[in-house]
Amino acid sequence: MTNEAFSLTLPTWLGEYADCIDSEILSRYGKGKTELDKAAIDAISKGKRIRAVLALLWCEAVGGDFRRAAPIAVAYELAHAAALVQDDIIDDSSLRRGEKSIFGKYGVSGAILASNTLLFQVPNLIAECGRRGADSPTLSRLLDLLGDCYRSATIGEFLDLQMAERDHVSEAEYCEMIKMKTGALIGASSASGALIGSSTKDKAMIDSAYDFGEALGMAYQVQDDILDLMGEESVMGKPIFTDIKRGKKSLVLIHFLNLCTEEESKFIRSLFARNGSYEYWEIEKARNLLTKYNSPKYAQKVAQNYMERAEKLLLSVNSSTARERLLELSSYLAMRKY
Repeated sequence: MTNEAFSLTLPTWLGEYADCIDSEILSRYGKGKTELDKAAIDAISKGKRIRAVLALLWCEAVGGDFRRAAPIAVAYELAHAAALVQDDIIDDSSLRRGEKSIFGKYGVSGAILASNTLLFQVPNLIAECGRRGADSPTLSRLLDLLGDCYRSATIGEFLDLQMAERDHVSEAEYCEMIKMKTGALIGASSASGALIGSSTKDKAMIDSAYDFGEALGMAYQVQDDILDLMGEESVMGKPIFTDIKRGKKSLVLIHFLNLCTEEESKFIRSLFARNGSYEYWEIEKARNLLTKYNSPKYAQKVAQNYMERAEKLLLSVNSSTARERLLELSSYLAMRKY
């Protein structure tokens, strides 16, 4: 079902859904009156809105008007933006997508408060779902999904940091970590959209939406880790080798370290926890070694498997434009170059 042409560029129709999200954000938060408001709006102003759009698409795919899911979609967008702000604090990163991050602009205290401002608005958005017709059981389930995925994402981030301190990490450990760190948030966003859009509240369908998002999130994370090592800065708009600099064990590195010689392992490990920048020859040597053992291709195959799992879960959804767009978006996310 995968169409590789889809993977090369962001789908043009995405703008219609992203505009819905942006309109909802603008109507609620405007331009901001205080410096803290401006910091929070700055944090939410960029990005592809992928998690939010998945909520809208799933709402539409099960028969609802996607606009009904706008509040819950914005809730996940705020949660994602807050997580990125916190990631930059943890990573001591003053840049994001080639520009100053919220942490870089406002410091630790300002960034923490900006992320809190975003997170503390989430209950208001759940309440808005109620004002737009969601009944009490639906609101309860939405809160459960949000709470569970926040907890999973936080634990996943913590596991990622712990694994960076270890010499050996298994593929199973990595996959469990990305399921929690990335898969849970995208799974919950997808399930929440299906919950809002479904008139019957079909549990099997909502579970399928969650499993779809979880698998897609894992494919997304594997691809993101590949790009950090093998991507081009001019295409991605952000520095490469940031994960290896922090010692993070991506699937590419796990595969390589299981196969390489002691001397090759020693060289790659010498790149971990680097304070300064890398020399051009170091990057080229590392990439040549990873390619020698087909480690990027192996990781890409794993991402492809996750994407195919996500696509199979869509077979239970009636054929529609929304379903085709979910297929197209899943292909793009798993195969993207930036």
